[in-house]
Amino acid sequence: MIELSKDFISPDLSQQIKNLTEEVETFRETPLDKIALEKLKEHFRTHHIFHSTGIEGNRLTLQETSLVLKEGIDISGKPLKDSIEVKNLGIAFDFLYELAQEDVEISENYLKQIHKLIIGEDDSLSPGEYRNIGVIITGSEHTPPEPFEVPIKMRELFDWIKENQSQNPIITAAVAHHEMVKIHPFKDGNGRTARLLLNLILLKAGFPICNIKRTERPDYYNALGLADDGEYEPIIEVVTNNCTSLFEEYTRVRDESNRLKDWAKRIGAKDSQQRLAKSKAEFELWQNKVNQIKLEFKQVVSIIDENVESHYVSFYEYPQITFEKYQQLKENGIAPSTNFFSIRFHNNDTNRIVSTLMFRFYRSNNKYPKTPNAIPIELNIFDSETNDFKFIGYSEFSDKISLRAFYVSDKGDIVVRYANCDKTNSNWEKDHENEKLANVVQTFFERVFESILGIK
Repeated sequence: MIELSKDFISPDLSQQIKNLTEEVETFRETPLDKIALEKLKEHFRTHHIFHSTGIEGNRLTLQETSLVLKEGIDISGKPLKDSIEVKNLGIAFDFLYELAQEDVEISENYLKQIHKLIIGEDDSLSPGEYRNIGVIITGSEHTPPEPFEVPIKMRELFDWIKENQSQNPIITAAVAHHEMVKIHPFKDGNGRTARLLLNLILLKAGFPICNIKRTERPDYYNALGLADDGEYEPIIEVVTNNCTSLFEEYTRVRDESNRLKDWAKRIGAKDSQQRLAKSKAEFELWQNKVNQIKLEFKQVVSIIDENVESHYVSFYEYPQITFEKYQQLKENGIAPSTNFFSIRFHNNDTNRIVSTLMFRFYRSNNKYPKTPNAIPIELNIFDSETNDFKFIGYSEFSDKISLRAFYVSDKGDIVVRYANCDKTNSNWEKDHENEKLANVVQTFFERVFESILGIK
């Protein structure tokens, strides 16, 4: 059955999943009002159906999909089959939401009911019944199990889902979804049904749904193919990124609503809008500055990767910081899920990650002046013993790697902070202005290769 090794996902992806989990838990404390929640639910329902059917070749546009779902009409000039698929998936999606609200266990019986709703009245496709014929998956080298094996495999899958309820739901949902696609238990509709199973697991755990986009189809299918061979990180990453993206819509609607209400009470609606526009302009300028730092590291990573034989280096980007999180960072110095980017060093012989260094937005107010523009990009390193990232200054390499952080000053300049500037106090940190960014990044990599990888 499904076996997950200890390091089946990278530290960066693990961190991203932790970030999302913490944000979802915090969000539940101050949820959206009922009207806003219903509007978002309908929005995500339409998008899920548009993308899920589109992955399978449905040709309806987003607007046409919305029209079919709202009005129940068939789109002229398009195959009738496309409209029927959308209607059926809409009914199945609504049933999914009902199941998510009820205190019932996810079971094979419910999955069969979902499949029956998706397929509709086409008896030739045996709606709600496991296949009794052999099948092939177009474009895949994987051969699904024989018909007599399907009930056994599916029973094992649902046993695995039950046994892994304590696992993070994103991981459980992504892996279970792949396993169902791999088994291919039905004659048709396996992809649409598997993606609803994925979302049922997420919704049951109180997580946002995952809408895998039709434009992601090549990467999505490639990730499923890699999972066939036990490499689960790509499909888990696809699910994580889409859940994160969708959850940002929830937080954006809530935060904008709350912020505008607060400002309107204090200052008045007109001035509130002016201040909001000014803050967003400042945010864009700040974002351009910090992205210069990210791009400099990214460029050096690509150059190093072409010239070093014993190791290869990869670059990992976390989701962009939103305006709402920028505001939190300005006000408090800290906000959830503010990782910026990571650099991963792999051993070419073992194909394992040797070390991961990650930059995140975080201000320790006892080290930095509490001014609106002091949002440091702090350097962290992954600690395999604690299975978490920690500040580079608390690691065994603190005296070898002197870089501590970057931040954008009130004047709009990039400031570099180093440690070990005073031999009498190795932990003392000092800011350096007018540093050439390319030189800073080059020195950083030289120190990493020497102290962590042992390449001098």
